[in-house]
Parts: sequence; structure tokens; C-alpha cells
Amino acid sequence: MKRKLSLLFLSPLLMSLIGCNNQGTPTPTPTPPEPKGDVDVVIISGQSNGVGCTWCNQIERSMGRDKYNEYFVGYSDIQIAFESWTFDYTGTAPEPYALQNHSNGEFTKVTLGQGNGKHSFGPEIGIAEATHEKHGGKLFLIKYACGASNLNNDWVQKDYQMYSGMITFIKEQMENLESQGYNPTIKAFCWMQGEGDSYYGYYQRYLANTRTFVGHIREDLRELSGDREIAFIDAGINNNPSRWQYWKQINDAKQAFAAEGENNFYIDTIGAGMHTNLEPIGNVDGDHYDSASEVLLGHLFAENFEQFLTK
Repeated sequence: MKRKLSLLFLSPLLMSLIGCNNQGTPTPTPTPPEPKGDVDVVIISGQSNGVGCTWCNQIERSMGRDKYNEYFVGYSDIQIAFESWTFDYTGTAPEPYALQNHSNGEFTKVTLGQGNGKHSFGPEIGIAEATHEKHGGKLFLIKYACGASNLNNDWVQKDYQMYSGMITFIKEQMENLESQGYNPTIKAFCWMQGEGDSYYGYYQRYLANTRTFVGHIREDLRELSGDREIAFIDAGINNNPSRWQYWKQINDAKQAFAAEGENNFYIDTIGAGMHTNLEPIGNVDGDHYDSASEVLLGHLFAENFEQFLTK
């Protein structure tokens, strides 16, 4: 009995000593990041020409070695976080979508090899080239796009995997910028898509689907856009009737939507002379823009959203 009493007597003392020890090693308070100021964010999305399926090795032929070297080195003052997906239309993959290329959830300098694989590039190259001198260090890009996807089946509804995945990725990357001390604001959404809807039963719904899709984007990202309406910049598709039977109807729908609001814009890629019929040499890929045209797409996107960037 005495032994039990002695243990009972000592236990408060032991607890007291343990408590004193815990109080002696408080959990350190995380140091907040150093404020780095306001920055602009532009989103890139769409299907394969938005992802980027243009071959990097064609640039030297079409634009010269100096330009290839410039793009290869990249633009350290324009950063991008990206995920490049593709839809498995063969039905042989265990999941309908496959992640082909990504930036590991982090921002990195814009350079070649950020398309659907390390061999390809997207409109981010042209955007960075057009903006880095004036907006370097103040502009970040977020790309989330999916080759072979269509608006009707993959993007238009909030619960679709592509749409919900995009919104989640954008919010994660905005938080990433905030954790680094930036105050980011989404200014524009660049959309290169429509080939996958240029078929009977799909093109008829493209205008209505675009209204719904853009409405969802502006609603779900409003708090990240400074409560301003995000500029929607929509690029027309190529006029290849053997591949995109109803290309004209898709582009007409895009132009009609652009006319419905002051923050809606349409890029006439055909009028700009963009083409898909030259590269790769010896094995032409008629679906995807040739290298000079893919760079031009980025320039045209930048030309349209420039007015919304911080001066």
C-alpha cells in the first residue's frame, strides 16, 4: 500500500516536470514571406493547339537558329505552371485522360518543351517573347489544357473532370504565388479550342456551350480576379475541311460570343495567316500549327490581353 501511495505522490511531480519541459520548447512561429507586390496572371487552356503539339526542332528552319536559341534558353522573367493532358479517344487507357507533361506543381521559366511533351511547345513561348521586356517579373502564366478534348463533353459542366481539375489547379497555383509573397490577380483567360466540336451534333451547341463555360470560369475565379470580369480571349480554329468539317460554324460561334461582351475577344487565326500544312518536314501534321504559327498565336494572345495588365 505504501508503494502505491508513493507512486501516486510522485506522479504529479513527474507530470509537472514534463509540462515544464514542453513549455521550454515552444513551437516556432512560421516566418511570413517577404511581400513582393502585385502580379498579373494569365490562364492558357484548350485542346491540342493550346497544349502545344508543335515540334521544337522545326523552329530553326522556320525562324532561324538565333530565335531557336532564344526560345531554348527561355525567359526567366516570365514564369509558368502547367499541366498538359490528352484525352484517350481509343478507349484503351485505364483512365480517359492522361497527364503527358507538367511542371511538378511549381512555376518555372517559360522555355521550349512545355507542350504535350519535352519535344513540343505551346503558345506560352510567343506570350513570353511578347511580354517579357515590359512585364518581366510581373506576369505569371498558368496552363491547363487537354489534347483531343471538346467543349461539349470535357469542359462545359462544372463537374466534368477537365473543368474541375483546371479550377483546382489554378487555385493551387494562385496559393503558390501567395505563399511566395506575391499578390496575384487573374487578368485574362486564353482559349485555343474548337476542333473537337467541329462535327455534326456538336457545332450546333458551341455558342451556347461557350456562354455556359465562360460564365462558370468568371464565377468560379471571380475572387481571384479582383472581382473584375476576366477577359476571355478566344482563338479561331484552322480551316481544314478534311479534318474539321464545320470549322466555319465554330468560328462563327466564337465571333458571335465575342460580340456579346466588351471583355470577350476573338482572334482571327486564318486572317492572321496561321497554318498547319508545312511541318514537320517530310511528315506534315495537318492538325497542329506549324512552329512560326504557334509562336504567332502567343503573340496574338498577348496583343489582346495587354490592355488588362498592370502598367
